[in-house]
Amino acid sequence: MTEISPLPPIELALAPIDSTMSEMSEDSFREYCRKLSAGVAVVTTCGASGWAGTTVSTVTSVSMDPPILLCCFSLRSRTLTAIQQSRRFAIHLLADEQRDLADRFSRPPNDGARFEDLGSGVRLSHGTPVISGTLAVAWCDLRSMEEVGDHVVVYGRLTAVRIGHGRPLLWHESSYQALEEQPDLIGSTA
Repeated sequence: MTEISPLPPIELALAPIDSTMSEMSEDSFREYCRKLSAGVAVVTTCGASGWAGTTVSTVTSVSMDPPILLCCFSLRSRTLTAIQQSRRFAIHLLADEQRDLADRFSRPPNDGARFEDLGSGVRLSHGTPVISGTLAVAWCDLRSMEEVGDHVVVYGRLTAVRIGHGRPLLWHESSYQALEEQPDLIGSTA
């Protein structure tokens, strides 16, 4: 039997304070958040005043059993109010060529105007307006909500999904980004 020698003890040392470290402030927090990369999504629903929708960059899977996603909304969001009323919503993951759609649903005009000119590209399905041509759609029933600071975290239990094709639209450094095409290395002779 081969004898295994023990590993030397790990010495933990505190790294010197980085000269670029700054005290916590609203500006430093915003700068930190600019470094986060996130997929871009549009959340839609149908409330008492009609269709509502907004662009979000915070969508996260929470649980596989049951399947639950979360997304975050400003306390002032009309889409949040509509979700509270209808208790269901759809989360559309946007493809990299859908920057115009992300912009449309992030602008301040009333929620109904955001759907104008989409024509047959939007229809009611599972009680929510659904935008065609997105990377994927998840239909959710409202499971719970939690107010955290100036936002509300909304948890949705998935009831159905539709998966499309393409590459995701990303948000990083306060602008839209796309994944670069990677060469297929399988079978390459290089």
